[in-house]
Amino acid sequence: MSKGCRVVAIEQPIVKLLNIRKDFGEKEVLRKIDLQIHQGDFIAIVGKSGCGKSTLLRILAGLEAPTSGRLLVNGEEWRGRNRLAKIMFQDGRLLPWKNVYDNVAIGLKEESQKQQIEQILQQVGLGDRLHSWPSELSGGQKQRVALARALIHEPKLLLLDEPLGALDALTRIEMHELIEKLWKEKQLTAILVTHDVEEAVALANRVVIIEEGRIALEVPVRLPYPRHRDHPLFMKLVNQILNKILGNKRMTVESNSNLPAVESQ
Repeated sequence: MSKGCRVVAIEQPIVKLLNIRKDFGEKEVLRKIDLQIHQGDFIAIVGKSGCGKSTLLRILAGLEAPTSGRLLVNGEEWRGRNRLAKIMFQDGRLLPWKNVYDNVAIGLKEESQKQQIEQILQQVGLGDRLHSWPSELSGGQKQRVALARALIHEPKLLLLDEPLGALDALTRIEMHELIEKLWKEKQLTAILVTHDVEEAVALANRVVIIEEGRIALEVPVRLPYPRHRDHPLFMKLVNQILNKILGNKRMTVESNSNLPAVESQ
C-alpha cells in the first residue's frame, strides 16, 4: 500500500435479503428480492395492491419464511422470529380489557422495562392516559399506544405495516412528526410499508418500489428534515414514484390536496 493511503471501513448492513422468493401455493408473490438495510435507514416500501410489500415486511419480521433465498441479520443467516425487529400494524391491536399501561406492558418480563412505560408513553404524547381504556381513545391515540408498545422493547429494526392508513389527514401529519422525532432521538432503523406516496417521501431516506413481486426501483430521498411538501424537489420525487407505479409518465401532481393514493395491499 502506498504511503499516505488509508483504509476506509465500509459499514456492513444489519439486515440483508439475498434472492428472496415467496410463494403461496402456485402464486409467486415475491421474486429475486435483494435489499440491504443499514443502521439508521428509514426505508419506505410502496407499490400497487397485491405487489408483495406487506409479505416482504413479514419476512423481515420472521413471521413468514421465504420459499427460497437468504435473510442475513448482522451477517448471519436467520430463520424464525427476528428478535431484532418489532412490527406495528395498521390497527393498534390493543386488548380491550387492558388499560393503556397494561397494553404497553404486554410481553415484558423485566421490571426495568416496566419502569420505562411511563417515560415511553410520555414520549408519544400519552403521559396522562396510562389508566385509560382503548374504548376511550381516538384512532390516533390507539396508534400511539401501539407505537409505544413496539418501542418499549428497544428494537433494532422498527417495522411499520401501514400504521397510519386508517387515520384522518391531520392526525397522519401529527403521527409523521412523532415517528420522525422518535426515529432521530432513538437512532432507529425503520421500514415503512405505505400506500401513501407523499407519506413515503415525507419520512424515508430511501423509497423502494415493488412491482409484480420485484424491486422495480429504489429512489433516494436527499431532502433535509423536516420535509416541506411545497418544496419543488418533494413534489418531483412524488411524481417520479407515482409515474413508476402507475405507468403514466404524463401524470403530474401539483399539490398534495388531490394526490391519489396507491391502494394498500
